[in-house]
Amino acid sequence: MFTDKNYAKVIITFFIIISVILFSAGHLYCAETLSDSIKNKLDTIYQKYSNSIIPIDGAMATAIDKNYAIIPSTVSENTKKISVVALDSKLGIAVIKLNRDLTPINFDLPSSKDDLFFLLTILEEPVVILVKGKFEDSKIQIQGKQIPGSLLLSVDLIPLGVVIKSSNVSEVLLIKPFYQEIYKLINRKPGWLGLQGQTVTAELGKALSVYEGVVITNIYEGGPSDKAGLKRGDVIVQADGFKIKELKDLQNLISTKFAGESVNLTISREGSQMEVSVTLGESPDNVAQTKASYIIPQIKGTDIVEIPENVRAKLKKSIKGVFVKKIDENSPALGILKVDDIIVEINKKSITNLKDFNEAISKAGQNDLLILVYRQDSFQYVIIPGQKSH
Repeated sequence: MFTDKNYAKVIITFFIIISVILFSAGHLYCAETLSDSIKNKLDTIYQKYSNSIIPIDGAMATAIDKNYAIIPSTVSENTKKISVVALDSKLGIAVIKLNRDLTPINFDLPSSKDDLFFLLTILEEPVVILVKGKFEDSKIQIQGKQIPGSLLLSVDLIPLGVVIKSSNVSEVLLIKPFYQEIYKLINRKPGWLGLQGQTVTAELGKALSVYEGVVITNIYEGGPSDKAGLKRGDVIVQADGFKIKELKDLQNLISTKFAGESVNLTISREGSQMEVSVTLGESPDNVAQTKASYIIPQIKGTDIVEIPENVRAKLKKSIKGVFVKKIDENSPALGILKVDDIIVEINKKSITNLKDFNEAISKAGQNDLLILVYRQDSFQYVIIPGQKSH
């Protein structure tokens, strides 16, 4: 790769003179006329396209829209400095978003299938070299190991594509035929699973008979998970074949998907595993940000009552359960439950009133209690160790 612009221009001039002699149909040009033509072309490339490609970790990103650029997908996987909006492994490119206005390049197809091209790269400074190549469907194979993301132009200065694979023979993707796919990537919405969950702890795992995964603490009514038949208390153990050990594993996988795509979940429900396919949706603007919470039965030092009307009136959603009014300092529930918690489930049985609550406590006896509470607009499972009810 040339680092001196004047030297590069000299080399290019030499290559093009040789190319004209070898490849033109018998036309003869004087060196002076050819040199002026080359200089004008080089100046045009520098002025018109240099500000539209951006160096990123030894590669190039090419502006495709006002705030968006494309970059080889292999580069996007190896850098944390860029914000990847979407990735298309078939095309071999990723769309990234930059917090500045860019000058988009309007790609086109060549008027003729020549085998000479200009290649623009920017590292310390813009560099243009002349390369030979050949067309292969929607790609051009060019000679030499070129910098990924470099911009390829025809000899008529038509922007054609970007280098997506770099080896002894580098591969250039023609961009024009894929505008529709690229703009779909730009406009796609992040996928939304429509549930809340928490990591299965060792203590929680004993009650669920599953020792790792994500237990679902809330399902949004009418959301993707609701439509797919998932239930509160299901434990997600795999997603698209990948093990889910904790909540961030599931969050990371979903973050790579978009609305309309599917994710295949393996869940544990009441000791049995089953497969569920969920078609991701778009997250609605009014989804309440929820966190999970704790609850405890009617035990020593707690005062559990029906949900007061003034509390019910302030709830953002219709919640059924019982209300934790008081927790004494000597209560086993201290540090597990909090005042104002709403208990909605005990051992996976819905609690709608004090009668349900007392029945659930009686049935549990001295066994551990798996409890789901609603606190500060969020749900969470907790474990209350086995104890006598009072």
